[in-house]
Amino acid sequence: MGDLTVKPDLVTRKTPWKKLILPGIILLVLLLAPSFTSEYVIYVAVLAVIYAILAGSYDLTTGYAGPLTFCHGAFWGIGAYASALLTLKAGLPFWLAFPISGILVFIFAFIIGYPALKLKGHYFAVTTFFFGYFVYLVILNSAKLTGGPMGLRGIQAPEGFLGLNFASLTGSYYLILFFAVVFLGFLYFLVHSGFGRMLIAIRENEDLAEATGINTALLKVLAFSLGAGIAGLTGSLFAHFFRLLHPTTFAWMTSEMIVIMALVGGLGTLIGPIIGAFIVTFILEIMRFAPEFRFIIWSLALIIILLVEPAGLMGIVRKLQRRKR
Repeated sequence: MGDLTVKPDLVTRKTPWKKLILPGIILLVLLLAPSFTSEYVIYVAVLAVIYAILAGSYDLTTGYAGPLTFCHGAFWGIGAYASALLTLKAGLPFWLAFPISGILVFIFAFIIGYPALKLKGHYFAVTTFFFGYFVYLVILNSAKLTGGPMGLRGIQAPEGFLGLNFASLTGSYYLILFFAVVFLGFLYFLVHSGFGRMLIAIRENEDLAEATGINTALLKVLAFSLGAGIAGLTGSLFAHFFRLLHPTTFAWMTSEMIVIMALVGGLGTLIGPIIGAFIVTFILEIMRFAPEFRFIIWSLALIIILLVEPAGLMGIVRKLQRRKR
């Protein structure tokens, strides 16, 4: 039996207010961004916020529960297309299509996750990879439903209310930022609750956790489904912000990018993957001037970071904190 030791800074010790300084600064900058930046920067900021939600929800499954998955981008895509089609084909308003898309993805993830999570290690990871690729092929080849390689156009912005206009760039930006705070706040509460502690116990030693009475199968599939559901809701926001969907956005490389963001920031920390998402998004945008070297340089940077500290940026932060004591 392995050691069922849970990291004290993640579970037993309350998070001090000092740990909220960095997220507070990031949120303040994002709130003020529309007043001093261009439209292009706002679009990049929206993309970074969306990736932050995806990386955070991915961390719930892999960082806390343990199983490595490669299909998070597929759940994002299912939510995006489900919301878009509900508004375009069924005539539903965004405010109904938005929660329905998240619920549909949650149910779908639960149905496929329960049998798939019986697989261990790389077998489960490979299964999720092929599932993500399967979803991409379905979207690409269902031309009558999804528009296929031509994309899905004509998606409307969320309907305004109480004088708020979400059709404008600034209005949509603040709407996505609001839901990002809600989603990430929910994840923060979840991972610091008893549910999160049980997930960590499963990650550290599943056999021992099960021996103590924890229903490991149910908790793992719930973590998998909750992460997928939040990704589906994020897909809905993405669809109605950019108002154009294309299959390549949700190709297998997207899932790989989410994994990279989480690894760079540090799995099992929640704040790490969120910071990793911002860093990766902005670095890739900055390096657009050299597209032929873009992913080569980024891959080398990733290798260097993980060689220096396999636990990612948050691992480096912890080491620096220990040296100061």
